[in-house]
Order: sequence, then C-alpha cells, then structure tokens
Amino acid sequence: MKYLACLLICALPLSAQRSDTSQNAVALTIVTPPQVLLEPGQTQQLSAYAYYANGSVVNVTSTGATWTSVNTSVATISKTGLVTMKSAGSALIKAAYGGITGYGTIWNQFTPFVSVPPGNASVGKIKHIVFIIKENRSFDEYFGTFPGANGATSGYISTGQLVNLTTTPDPPPHDIGHEWPDGREAIDGGKMDRFDTELTCSVNGDLLCMSQMKQAGIPNYWSYAQTYELADAAFSNMESGSYPAHLYIASASNQDVLDNPRSTKKAQWGCDAIAGTTVPTMDPSTFVVGSVFPCFGAETLGNVADSSGVTWKAYAANSSSASGYIYNPFRSFSAVFDGPDWTNNVVPIANFITDAQAGNLPSISWLTPTSLTDDHPPNGACAGENWLVSQINAIMQGPKAQWDTTAIFLTWDDWGGFYDHVPPPYRDQFGLGLRVPMIIISPYAVHSVYHTEVEFASVLRFMEETFNLPSLGGADTVANDLQDAFNYTQKVRPTLVLKQRTCPTSKSKVVAYHTDDDGD
Repeated sequence: MKYLACLLICALPLSAQRSDTSQNAVALTIVTPPQVLLEPGQTQQLSAYAYYANGSVVNVTSTGATWTSVNTSVATISKTGLVTMKSAGSALIKAAYGGITGYGTIWNQFTPFVSVPPGNASVGKIKHIVFIIKENRSFDEYFGTFPGANGATSGYISTGQLVNLTTTPDPPPHDIGHEWPDGREAIDGGKMDRFDTELTCSVNGDLLCMSQMKQAGIPNYWSYAQTYELADAAFSNMESGSYPAHLYIASASNQDVLDNPRSTKKAQWGCDAIAGTTVPTMDPSTFVVGSVFPCFGAETLGNVADSSGVTWKAYAANSSSASGYIYNPFRSFSAVFDGPDWTNNVVPIANFITDAQAGNLPSISWLTPTSLTDDHPPNGACAGENWLVSQINAIMQGPKAQWDTTAIFLTWDDWGGFYDHVPPPYRDQFGLGLRVPMIIISPYAVHSVYHTEVEFASVLRFMEETFNLPSLGGADTVANDLQDAFNYTQKVRPTLVLKQRTCPTSKSKVVAYHTDDDGD
C-alpha cells in the first residue's frame, strides 16, 4: 500500500505532496476525456496533459506519458493512449508523467442519475433559506450506521480484501487525499474499492480513509438528523476538492475548473490571488486542458438575487486575515468581489448569530465556518459540531416567525478521502462527485431519511423556485430541487436547542497542517 511510511511528508499540504514544490514541477497529470463510454471492440484515443505548478500546460500524450490499465480484461491501452474495450465492465486508466499519475475511466454503462418532478410548493411558506457548507466528510464516514439510511460499515480495498470500517479518531491525525486524481482513483469505475490508494489514506498503517464516526462521536449532528431529515443520496457536484465545489455553491457551475489553485504563496483562492496563480481547467466539449487565473466573470445566485430584489448575505471570512477565507464562495467571482456586494452582502461569520437572534436573516444566506471549526481533518468533528450548534441555536432562539419560515441545508463540500460505498451517478465529465452528508432542518422537513438524489445545485434551484429567481443556466437546470423533502401541510416541527460538548484532544504525534495553509 502506498505512503505507509510518510510521517515526514505528511507534514506538507496535500497539494505540495503531489510533486516537487518548484514552479517547474508537474502539479497534476490530467487524462481526458475523464470518462468514456464504450462497447466491447470499440476504441477511444485518450489525451494526457501535464499541468505545471507555474500554470503552464503541455500535451504529453505520446511524448513521455506512461499508460497502463488497472483492468486489462476490460480495457487495454497502447503506449500512445489508444484504449480498446475488451469486455463489459469498467477499467481505470493511468497516465504517469513527471512522477505524477492521472486517471481516466472506461465504462460500458454509466451509473444513471434518477430525476424527480420539480415543484414550487415552498413559495410563500419559506422566507429564509440558510445554506451551511462544511468540509471533507463522506456520508458513510458520518452516517454509515444511521438507522434506515443507505450506509455501510465495511468496504473493499485495492487488494480485493473486505475490511471493516474502524472508528475515526476525533480529531483525526491527518488529512487524506481528496483532489481530482483521488476521486477518480477511489471510485474506480463505480467499484468503490481504491480509497486505500488515495494520497495519505494510511499513515503508519492507520488506514484512516477506511474509518467512520459513530453516533457517540457526533451526537448533535445525529440529533439534527433524527429530529429533522437526513439525505442519504446527496452528492458533491464534482469528483474533486473544495475549490470547484465552492464555485458550484455560488454559481451552479465549476466554471470548467478541475482542481484547486496553485501559487507560490498559500491560500490564493480568488480574485485577490497574487499574480501567477492559476487553476487547471478542461473544456467540456473538446476536453483540452488549460489554466486560468482563479477569478471568473460569471453571475452568482447573489447577483441574480440583487436583480430581483431578493435579500442575501454570505456570512464568511471576508479578508485574508480572517480564518476560513479560502472557503468564501464569492471570493472568486468578480461580479461580487469587485462591486458593492463584497462590502454590503459578504459579511463576517460572527454576524450570523447576531442577525439570526434578532430575526434579521435575509431571504438567502450562505454560511461557511472558520478553519478550526470546519470539520476538515486534522480539525475535529466535535469543534465543528459545537460551532454549528451555536449557529442553529441562534436561529431557533430567535423570533418564532423567522423559524416558522426557514429551511436550513447543512452539507459538507467533498468526501475528504473517506470511504463511501455508493457509486456517484454520471451527470457530465466533471461529476457528480462522491456522496456527502446533507441534513435538512426546517419546521416543514419530513421526519425521515430522504432518498432523492440531490447535489449542491439542488439548493440553488430550491432558492430560485422559492423566490421566483431566473435560473443560472448551469447544474441548477437539471438538479433535483429538494421540494419533495418538505411537507407544508404538516404540523410545524418545533425547535431543537442543543448544548455544546467538551471536545477530546488529540494524542497523535503525526504532524498536521492548518487548513488555512492550503485547505483543500
């Protein structure tokens, strides 16, 4: 198994571990098309691109890339990247260049996405929507043992061995790979059996990626799920990490981005990044890989709300000195960052409790945590849970009229490298990504486990339908809209005010980095 003895290298941010940290080193090897549908006997030419830390991109398909197939009985690959489908099934294709491996997947049948009819029953009933985005946990890692949910307590690894999921330490001792290459490798054509090959899955043999929390470890998250509604078919929009996920959260699109930005300085994740910062992209029509500065001219749902007179705020770190700044979803959109909305609508995280308690929440709120309360390993779940309880208590202890018209969507932005057994449905070449927890908290939430397939763009579509906003024209046009998660004729569900917990302390000696360093 890879990286079993990486105690020292694990002190580095994961993005730095993928290559030499010099600007002339390969940061990612990217295979395109990422996903190919073939029948036995058919062929497909793949391409391999080297994306360098300085932002340059070189096509290395037949000029240095080494191609291999993980399952040659299903698909073979020539030394120039030509795939031949041999039999039904799926096969992971590897292209190695500059010491960095990229992945493509050959299928003969994609995992289908199941649509449900849209609705607009929330109109007039819901006047406040709160979208809370935390970090880096899979569904099975948090709720794999939740009664009635589609969970798992064991999973296969790359050797073919079935292993029982151990208990995740809190706080966890280290981060796990969860970028574009890790997602493709872990999913392994829907077999969900290569999580152990993700970067730093296992440090000193801990096999952390194959672990999960139990109810006793996250009792307040479970209390919300038991009292209101737990979605067990919620997927990240991307088979990648935090940066493209947060682009979806604001704009219903990843803006063709594949992974996190690279720069000579840390945490350069937006329109105020230093010169020379780039992020890898892929044209979804031609599959050509490029790189751009991480600032986009697209509209966000905040801009759409402005045009329609609907109030909104992003409660997020809004300066480089504030913890959690890299997770501010509006930092990468010039229509917000370079205009009055950045001052008027993007406000400090601490303002949320004040506004909620006073009954002054806007129609639409985005809420992201500080780095130490975001659940991102090596940060603990308990600290993140305590932060969340303080935010939701503020809503529930505010005016009753506000609670009676509120819908809260709590989710995690990617799987964080942790095991999940459910193959993501195919939406496009970018995703859907791996399954993440989502909890729906509202007086009208149906008291059950919610099985409809949803994603981050589902929350944006729910916002659009509730406040009669025009569509952003992205994933929100096809995402299931979450309307069937609510019953507006039921008796209003009461509030649930919870107490914070005393958190455990880490006994691990593994060196871990602070998520503001490179938090992905």
